[in-house]
Amino acid sequence: MIGRGVFCLITLCGLLLGPQSYAEDKPTLRWLVWDQVPNYILQGPFQGQGAAGLLTKTLQDQLPQYHHVNVVSNAQRYRHLIREENVCVAWAWIVPGSRDYRLHSRPISLAPRTGIQVLKSKRPLFGPPGVSLSLEKLLGQPELRLGYLEGMSYSKRAQKLLEQHRGSHNVYPAFGSSVEYKLPMLDRGRVDYFLGFSAQSIYDAEVQGIESKYQFYSLVEMDLYTSMYSHCSNTPFGREAISSINPLLTDELLLEHLARVERWYGEDSDYREVFMQHVIARTPHPLVKDPGQ
Repeated sequence: MIGRGVFCLITLCGLLLGPQSYAEDKPTLRWLVWDQVPNYILQGPFQGQGAAGLLTKTLQDQLPQYHHVNVVSNAQRYRHLIREENVCVAWAWIVPGSRDYRLHSRPISLAPRTGIQVLKSKRPLFGPPGVSLSLEKLLGQPELRLGYLEGMSYSKRAQKLLEQHRGSHNVYPAFGSSVEYKLPMLDRGRVDYFLGFSAQSIYDAEVQGIESKYQFYSLVEMDLYTSMYSHCSNTPFGREAISSINPLLTDELLLEHLARVERWYGEDSDYREVFMQHVIARTPHPLVKDPGQ
């Protein structure tokens, strides 16, 4: 009787605690995310609907063998965290030098071209909408103040110009936790233009339900698209994780991701054409690069 009672008690405990203990037995897979609308939207009315955030969630839902944790990062923390063993990223470019310690998937997406944001009221200082500007010429105008993120990887030509003008009175680097320069810096007159994505102002206007007061211009020094990948650590843990992720990155899934990118950035025939060749057909395209190129 005592033996049977003990057996029943153990069985009851197993039933009550079993799912929790099984969950605790799962290895933890940490996913790097960051506050950068509309790629990752961590708060507000569109929380969780960012193009990269939804891709991360889709992969997590199809990897039940792991306990998933999102880790909010920034440009500086990212360079440290990306080296850790149980860390993966669903949507990110290849940080220069990271091929030595990371395993990368097939190309999964393209980061749209980076350019500059300005106030529409200051368009006479920059030019009509649709023109492509020269960062070198803009930096040569001392009355125009540039904002950019210190620690962010821009194109090789843009990075060289930023280094040449480091310390200049019309260049304002931003340090800290953000992975995007903030639009209110234009409103307050702290800078006249800053480096960023076109969708930042599109998202801002949609959240507020107003017509955008900002203008985006492309730059000749940043005229290429950046290839994006999923990647994990080059360790036994990371090799197992990426081997589970790779089969999930089907053409069908990546076309769904393309639709989410177009939802926030708008439909662009050039972008779609390059995406279809570089990502879906897996054929190198001359307009696609990695940071530092």
